[in-house]
Amino acid sequence: MVDYDSEYTVKQQIVEALRARIEAGDWAPRRRLPSVVHLSQEFGVARDTILRALEVLRDLGIIYTVRNRGSFVKAGADFVTAVVADAQTRIINRPAHDHEIAELELPEHGWVTVVERAGDEVEVLPADKVEIRGA
Repeated sequence: MVDYDSEYTVKQQIVEALRARIEAGDWAPRRRLPSVVHLSQEFGVARDTILRALEVLRDLGIIYTVRNRGSFVKAGADFVTAVVADAQTRIINRPAHDHEIAELELPEHGWVTVVERAGDEVEVLPADKVEIRGA
């Protein structure tokens, strides 16, 4: 997917490819992007190149990164995440940790909703932007 003969740098090509996929809806708001390792294999580039491309997307306000969890698509201010709960889903509301307040742009004493699914990763979402639905 990377064109080494292009007038654009490899990093710019990756930024635009990821941005296009986000805008096309390949990754929904507040959903995790593939891992850095996965993206480096997909694009056939070094891990550092992917990290620099993700940094550009963060600077543009398109994604945010949660330490030890990965990078996520940033949602608009009015976006509400619908969580479908089944018997295998555990949902917890709790006060946000300091790093979550910064990363999710929550008010000082904001709350988060933690969604744990069997065999899936844990999602941490702003509590006021979650709608919980039964299966």
